[in-house]
Amino acid sequence: MTVKTRIASVGLAAGMLTAAPAVAHHSANAEFDTQKVMVITGVLTKLEVVSPHSWWHLEVKGPDGKVTPWRLESNSPAGLIRLGVKVKTDVKVGETYSFRISPAWKDPAGEKLGWMRAFTINGKEYVLTEL
Repeated sequence: MTVKTRIASVGLAAGMLTAAPAVAHHSANAEFDTQKVMVITGVLTKLEVVSPHSWWHLEVKGPDGKVTPWRLESNSPAGLIRLGVKVKTDVKVGETYSFRISPAWKDPAGEKLGWMRAFTINGKEYVLTEL
């Protein structure tokens, strides 16, 4: 193997490794109807503050009294911190919160899915993203 071939191989491998994360990240519009905005209010049942996106699990009671589980995709832990959200002290499982969301194009079986645009805690609205 010549030196030029080795250098080209290493360059190609490095390019593929750095491009993989960019390809893996998806547009919010691919999964969510970002033209539609709705407000839901529900009881937080679980919070997963993980990278690259946090997940907020809710139970939302409809006008007919039926409870529907929702899972909302949110900012990363660092993104929430930058907004001033104190997840460990301000957000509590079992409490009721309001969320401004864009719903999914297609929901998985058994729950509704949404992209969190904003949420309100203790009367303060935190705007996560405006699409």
